[in-house]
Amino acid sequence: MANKRVNGGVKETRRGNNEGSIFQRSNGYWKAQITVGVDPATGKQKKRQFSGKTRGEVAKKLTAALNGLQTGTYTEPTLLTLEKWLNDWLTGRKPHIAENTYSGYENAIRCHLSPTLGKIKLKDLKTRDIQTLLNSKLENGRVNGKGGLCPRTVKYIYDTLNTALLQAVKERIIPYNIADAVEIPKQTKREMTTMTGAEIEVFFETVRNYQLNHHHTSPLFAAFYLDLSTGIRRGELLGLHWQEVDFEKKRVMIKTQLLRGKKRLYFSEPKTAKSKRTISINDSTIEILRDHKRRQNELRLSLGESYQDNGLVFCTDEGQPIDPRNFTRHFETLLGKAGLTHYRFHDVRHTFATIGLENGISPKTLQEMLGHSTFKTTMDTYSHVTPAMQKEAAATMETALKVCIKK
Repeated sequence: MANKRVNGGVKETRRGNNEGSIFQRSNGYWKAQITVGVDPATGKQKKRQFSGKTRGEVAKKLTAALNGLQTGTYTEPTLLTLEKWLNDWLTGRKPHIAENTYSGYENAIRCHLSPTLGKIKLKDLKTRDIQTLLNSKLENGRVNGKGGLCPRTVKYIYDTLNTALLQAVKERIIPYNIADAVEIPKQTKREMTTMTGAEIEVFFETVRNYQLNHHHTSPLFAAFYLDLSTGIRRGELLGLHWQEVDFEKKRVMIKTQLLRGKKRLYFSEPKTAKSKRTISINDSTIEILRDHKRRQNELRLSLGESYQDNGLVFCTDEGQPIDPRNFTRHFETLLGKAGLTHYRFHDVRHTFATIGLENGISPKTLQEMLGHSTFKTTMDTYSHVTPAMQKEAAATMETALKVCIKK
């Protein structure tokens, strides 16, 4: 049983020999201390400290340091290289982040940060080192490569490094985050494009003809129609299960998304709480989904045991999840046949939102349907629509006030 005592406003929890100690400061924060060796110059013990808001947080850091000492992998902060810190930080983050996020961080570290800055000691890393790296990525892309990376990719490299350095500050490995002074590449916002009514008509006619001419049983028409009528994301569309479609109440429940990891497809919950949502669907969408389900059942029965039923609304002819990249390729092929090659799949979502705003769907309702985490996100994304809405509002007020004046 650990002994507790108060010493100068500090509550201390002692451990056994070579186990370090954990303190709670008078301000409520916890601190851990461990002996990591002996200074050969002075003969005195060298101490390492960790701090955090909770005892569990500090205990976790202390345990990691103890494991490092026992296995011989512990590195003194003064000798710690950026590469080792980035890899240690990423390993610690892995259980707490999505597979795609981990893959993105790992790629930024392996391809961009470690080859150029990795051998620099963490304590010696300078703001200018980071700025030079980002500038070179904008100009030359990969190491010794040609052609610069886009500003968004360069910013992701910066964000990865910045997040890791912030954690190093929290763990008192470095006194402050030198990345704060770095000038981040200016982000160019891609101009949003939305399909017109005539283009939508041409596109759907192309999809129908394609399926008819190729005797195609894949769910192209139903998938694109549902997407245009709800604005759900590609991963949400491909992760939708029949049990999440309520034909009686005319709604779909977004509970799962299909994502591509580094080497596999996998299902996960939507990224934010707002992304888990229920969306009403219209009668036309209901009928198209019913017809699609009937065709899918016929195919399942005809294939027998070779059909792998995963309960997915949209799947391959064999019942397997559709690779998001293949789905997008189908979409792009059909756009080409329809003469609409300047659109992206994400523009279908933008088209839904723009049509909705222009036809009286309230921005707050639209936020809920799109699964945006904040109302501000919706209004910032679709601010291009508001001028027309304001003109309509002004005309409405004029009519209303004329009636009032007459009275």
